[in-house]
Amino acid sequence: MAKRRTNSAALFTEAANTADAIHQQDQAIAAKVEQERAQKTKLPLDRIHPREADTRPIRPEHVADLAESIAALGLIEPLVVDSKGVLLAGAHRLSAIQFLREQNPELYTQQFPDELIQVHMMAFDAEEEPERALQVELAENEKRVNYTRDQIERLAERLRSLNYREVRGRPKEGEKALGPALAVAIGVSTRYVRKVLSDQRQDITEEKNRNSDPIFQKLKLLGKIEAVLEELTALPESEQPTRSEKALSKAIPTFLKTVRNNINETKVVVKKRE
Repeated sequence: MAKRRTNSAALFTEAANTADAIHQQDQAIAAKVEQERAQKTKLPLDRIHPREADTRPIRPEHVADLAESIAALGLIEPLVVDSKGVLLAGAHRLSAIQFLREQNPELYTQQFPDELIQVHMMAFDAEEEPERALQVELAENEKRVNYTRDQIERLAERLRSLNYREVRGRPKEGEKALGPALAVAIGVSTRYVRKVLSDQRQDITEEKNRNSDPIFQKLKLLGKIEAVLEELTALPESEQPTRSEKALSKAIPTFLKTVRNNINETKVVVKKRE
């Protein structure tokens, strides 16, 4: 009997932990939705106030890397503040902006004219609603990994134009490592950034190979013909069609069927090649 009670207690504990996890997830989702409704605005740097306590300690090396990223790309993710300008999310970003102002005032001024910083302003007071403030911070940290491959590639192009290069080892003189800089900018791992960029290069190479391959060219042209024929069949008939219009209208369904059969046969050939 004792063993049965122990098992029951363990099951109850596990169920309670699961319920807590679901509740926290629901809170984070609700906070994320609320954040997306927040007012986008700009505040002077001196009117953005740090939190009294942070859930994560500030890492100086991360601040320095992030300051370099902000100098090159600007502030990609706005800070999140409450109605009084108290920071809710973005402590490292705020520290990096302050670091940039101290270490390189010229670049700081270029990125932040009139010392105005992009923020999402939430319509509540963090001091009065501390639990709500924590939910926003957790949701904001989750949100930062949701960059699409195209967005990452566009940011990478901007860094390449500033002499950042995709290097594995130590960058050459005058070069800067693209992967780590981009990872810092968007808050993901360097490994993830390198994988996305590698996949993107592979897709581009495959697309070039396909464009130069006659069978893929044929498939692309047949697809265009199919689309045009479908548009033609969808057009309303003329009130008084000519003889040639009648002949065309009669021939289109047969021709469209032939085109579709050819597309399917070509796809089978492509699949066998792959």
